[in-house]
Amino acid sequence: MKSFYATTSRNSGSDGNSGPSTHESGNVAQSGEQEVLHSLETVQETVQYAENEDQSSHQLDVEGIRVFNPDVHVVSDPGLRVAIEQFHPNIRDDVRRAYLVKGPTKPFGHNFPQNPTNKRMFVENWLTVNDWLEYSIKEDAAYCFYCFLFKQQPLEQHFGHDAFTKVGYRNWKNAYQGLPQHVGGANSCHNRARTACVDFQNRRASVEHKVENWSVDAERKYETRVTASLDVAGYLIAQAHAFRGHDESDSSLNRGNFLEMIEWHKKRNDEVRLAFEELCPLNAQMLSPDIQKDLCSAFAREVKKVIKKEIGDKLFSVLIDESRDISIAEQMAVIVRLVTI
Repeated sequence: MKSFYATTSRNSGSDGNSGPSTHESGNVAQSGEQEVLHSLETVQETVQYAENEDQSSHQLDVEGIRVFNPDVHVVSDPGLRVAIEQFHPNIRDDVRRAYLVKGPTKPFGHNFPQNPTNKRMFVENWLTVNDWLEYSIKEDAAYCFYCFLFKQQPLEQHFGHDAFTKVGYRNWKNAYQGLPQHVGGANSCHNRARTACVDFQNRRASVEHKVENWSVDAERKYETRVTASLDVAGYLIAQAHAFRGHDESDSSLNRGNFLEMIEWHKKRNDEVRLAFEELCPLNAQMLSPDIQKDLCSAFAREVKKVIKKEIGDKLFSVLIDESRDISIAEQMAVIVRLVTI
């Protein structure tokens, strides 16, 4: 490197121009090397930044829209909608539910324009015959409602796979053939999308519903247990009887009025017996002391509502009496008197 710059210096000096000496040429070489290294580092940083930017943008495109706003994203015109694939997977079901509530767009009474080339136009009766068919006023094109919500990948090259979802179908001259061809056979993209839509609307057939909820039979048995516990609690409250017993264990001869009456009810009603003995989890037996207190509180609230409704705006009096027993426990009795004429 030094010899190169020295030669250059001598050649330039032969032309009569002053050039750097050998020592100065060494400094120039070192500065040139630093500039080259700096340029290489800059290029590497630029490439790395571009790769990171491309990766982040790609990740954003894959994830899609994260927040679903029905007022913004639910569009009536099928030609202006955002594709389901552009939403984040976690909110796609919410988008589908919103569109199912709205239903397909069928602009009955619209003045459908003619094609200037062949003078053909969309026929309104097609909307009635085909429940899946939608029409875009903006694009003057037909779309498939089921394929938009649950688009299926074609098993083979199939007619209308993208025409009724992305591009829009406008061949009105051959629509009498094109619409049935889009529906196709039992294993077509359209029919598989329709089946997916029916399964999606059937909540009790979904895995989520089966995990979070009991079956219909278990729900009915739970209602039977609640009703039996309410009947027994209502009788004991009306008769001013105690609920709890001194010994409520399974080996006890007298487990208290509440549990004993439940056993009496079970022996005389097979439906109640099955509800308490079959498909009855330990945390839903409706027999625990806390449940008994909740039932009493529920009855007390209902009694208060009836009293308040009966009093209304009428005049009433309140009598309060207080007493203290030998254990210095204070008790207070409240009496509300109402005279109706």
